[in-house]
Amino acid sequence: MKKFISVAALAVALGVGGNVGASGEEEPAAPVTPDVQGMLQKMQQRIDELEGEVSRLKEGPGENDEAGAGVMDLTNRVESLEGGLLGLNGFQFGGLIYGSYNYNFNSPDSRSNDLRIFDTEHNNFSMDMLQLEVSKETESGVGFHAVLDYGETASLIQSDWGGGLADNFEVQQAYMTYTFGIGNGVEMKFGKFATLLGGEVIESPYNPNVSRSFMFGYAIPFTHTGVLFSTALNDNVSLTAGVVNGWDTVKDNNNGKTFLGSLGLEFGDLAWTFNGVFGAEDDESGSSKTGVFDTVLTYSPMENVDLLANFDYGTASEQVGGDDANWTGLAGIMTLGGGLLDESLADWSFALRGEWFSDPDDYRTGTGSGGQDLREVTGTFKWQMTENLQARLEFRHDWSNKKVFSDGDGYSDDQDSMIVEFAYLM
Repeated sequence: MKKFISVAALAVALGVGGNVGASGEEEPAAPVTPDVQGMLQKMQQRIDELEGEVSRLKEGPGENDEAGAGVMDLTNRVESLEGGLLGLNGFQFGGLIYGSYNYNFNSPDSRSNDLRIFDTEHNNFSMDMLQLEVSKETESGVGFHAVLDYGETASLIQSDWGGGLADNFEVQQAYMTYTFGIGNGVEMKFGKFATLLGGEVIESPYNPNVSRSFMFGYAIPFTHTGVLFSTALNDNVSLTAGVVNGWDTVKDNNNGKTFLGSLGLEFGDLAWTFNGVFGAEDDESGSSKTGVFDTVLTYSPMENVDLLANFDYGTASEQVGGDDANWTGLAGIMTLGGGLLDESLADWSFALRGEWFSDPDDYRTGTGSGGQDLREVTGTFKWQMTENLQARLEFRHDWSNKKVFSDGDGYSDDQDSMIVEFAYLM
């Protein structure tokens, strides 16, 4: 606008101003005719109008301003469109993708890493998981949550749906939520959800180590389908309880139900949960009962230091010659951040896990060994390359009191392996 006014003033000066002669003296100005005078007045009027519009735009649209009302109407329409675009108002999206390369130094002819949970294939690049997470929740607590998995890991955690799904696809979680206005609020989940038990989760990047412990695969379930109720009694104590179809099943496989519960305690940097599951799990039989007591203790004594301890005890009735089968596990994980040594190493960390898992009846591992004790030590280096991208290198040593690990064309009582993993988290 300033440029326009300057050009207009220059044009007027050149058109109606005095002429300068060759001698440099100003010659008398030509008289301004009535036509020119009118043109100048109209030009000045238009300039004043334009300057007024600029001032109003800077001040913002007024309620009685026709142009301002139009701007406000357009703004409201845009906000309405953005808020309700495709009905996605209030939706939250997340997800991840990760893959790995695994090498077993036993070089098994079977190309199998025996008794491992998800990292099962030797000398293999694997697209482990592509995950999409979608959720929505209103202020009143009404909403839903869905977690969809695709990849090698998805094929290994598939529930019994009573019918086939794609081999590498699994609906890991899909539940609705509702909050009752009782006490501090009681949240209900109805659908399929991850188990309350264990110190690790299905998604590798959310764990300190790449591979999962024996306990994660053999002592506890992955998911349940049913209903859960959760409430916080106060800032330190929470309770969860519910009824589900059983372990890793959407369609129940017998005429019994399974009870699931958790007590959570939290005091500053220390959190301690006590979890349990008990009910009928055998096909077509509601008389045999399976139960697991699980407890997880986490503690962060200082910055860049995290500690985790996990204990499991499980039992299943009427299994081995009519007797009960039992299993026990104990694991500990220590995670050290690089910032503990120097701030320049903040993007690096190291996690060390040690574990003992006993399956004296061979009920959980099913190796035909007549029962065994498993142990493992795992060290994992992590590099946070960017905010969303991370790389990990892991070395693991497994051993048993029985020869249960493939070694070339035979068997050994131990195995060593290495994993390289890259993960992108949204």
